Amino acid sequence: MRGKIRNREWRRGRYIPSEADLMAQYGVSRGTVRKAIGTLVAEGLLVSRKGSGTVVADGGIARPGNARSFSFAASLRDGGVRYTTQVLQKDVLPAPAEVAESLQVEPGEPALFMRRVRSVGGRPVVCQESWSNLAACPGLEQADFTTESLFDAVERCSGRKIALSHMHYSSCRAGAQHAACLACGASDPVMVLEQNIELADSTPIEWSLTWLGPNQSIVGVSLQSDGFPGPLELDGIRTRPREGAAAEDEATRALRRRLDLDALAVRRGVVEWGRHYMGSPLHFGGALSMAEIVAVLLDEVMHTGRDGTPWDERDRLIVSKAHASVALYPMMLKCGLISQDDVDRGLFGPDARIFKHPERDPQRGFEISGGSLGMGLGYAAGLALSLRRKRLPGRVFCVVGDGECDEGSVWESAALIGYKRLANLTVVVDANGMQLDGPTAQILDNGPINRKFTAFGFDVVEVDGHDVIQLADALRNPGDRPRAVVARTRKGHGLSFAEGHAEWHDKALTEELYQQAMRELDAREEAIRGE
Repeated sequence: MRGKIRNREWRRGRYIPSEADLMAQYGVSRGTVRKAIGTLVAEGLLVSRKGSGTVVADGGIARPGNARSFSFAASLRDGGVRYTTQVLQKDVLPAPAEVAESLQVEPGEPALFMRRVRSVGGRPVVCQESWSNLAACPGLEQADFTTESLFDAVERCSGRKIALSHMHYSSCRAGAQHAACLACGASDPVMVLEQNIELADSTPIEWSLTWLGPNQSIVGVSLQSDGFPGPLELDGIRTRPREGAAAEDEATRALRRRLDLDALAVRRGVVEWGRHYMGSPLHFGGALSMAEIVAVLLDEVMHTGRDGTPWDERDRLIVSKAHASVALYPMMLKCGLISQDDVDRGLFGPDARIFKHPERDPQRGFEISGGSLGMGLGYAAGLALSLRRKRLPGRVFCVVGDGECDEGSVWESAALIGYKRLANLTVVVDANGMQLDGPTAQILDNGPINRKFTAFGFDVVEVDGHDVIQLADALRNPGDRPRAVVARTRKGHGLSFAEGHAEWHDKALTEELYQQAMRELDAREEAIRGE
């Protein structure tokens, strides 16, 4: 029977002969025929359909009978990879016709729809959209999918094992919606996995589409000598190391721990400002997304002038996305640019010295008044040109948002910077994929920002904006051209209720959310100190 499938005598998607015909053909008992069919079903070569018979599988990648169905959560756990799950949507909805067909239920019958993002090391690597058969799995909608995988919940609620996964891979561009989830460009290529999952009794339980982020996934398929796909080999989903990169030494691990704690302090500071002005909107999303950027710049890379560097030779920081400036204050306090008294005076009123949108005060590290987007990079260009003409060694760092790059003035400034070869200037793009009104790719898709800066003559480096070591490596040691560091981040990163949600661009904190934020940040600190 296996040979008939492999030599295409039994064609894909077609019904195989009846049990009676197979008994007569092979001269065996009904029990032997059923055992053989069961083996081939477990191998994924056949599909048993209730009430209609058995058909040849239609070419999806099959798993052997002794292997677990394809589960990202299980593969990550088995590989020792730490991950987090964010549930973006979970609703019981009427099953559309195509979903109903896959789940073998009536159109309009209630089904559980979920959209989830899984992240490794702060970087989103997988976006999954799934429809689950609630009739076969009562109570599934009550599960907490931030702590339990869908496969585990299905087996718990149904009381049956998942036995078979039909998988089809394809590639496409991410598109605006999934680019926002995966923190990549809308035009970036991604791999898409379509799965049909069945229980041991062949009941369809799930139909899903999974988008695997670019340059982050390692999936292999072995081919048998007859050309049929063999077992799926999953090495797990992990951040792909730089070519030639070695394991981190103790000094690097210590640096990572220190800077991760700095970024955590930034997030705590942002949340405390939110509590101080409870009920008043604060720009949480963009402040949280650039926590690692601020930590690495102010506590590792920059010579701030408070570290013994002559004041005129200090490095300058321009935060063009000035609405997120509350992220600066914990690190500015740590490195001595502002005082505790400055913090205690608050952000508003006649006695304030630091503000929600900063005012120019170079002695405290504020080189420019902020608020109007698109203005900072031009100012940074003038500052860098002035330092070069004065033969001063200071560098200029300018942080812009990817939404801010909708402003034409950003690209006018980039043209000047490239033309003047201002190698003492580094622009950091906080590419969090979101702006006030939603995903940047849906507002004005700027395409591949890295290529644009390259076209203007920049040395471009693209990094995980929540990986402090990648950031530090990219921000140190300028070359002979201006540098652009495209930091792929997540808006609201670090707080589950804010991450990836555009409404947290500017929103007020509540006491309940403050307490939740503190619990999550405490857990993150425990994890950092335990690493």
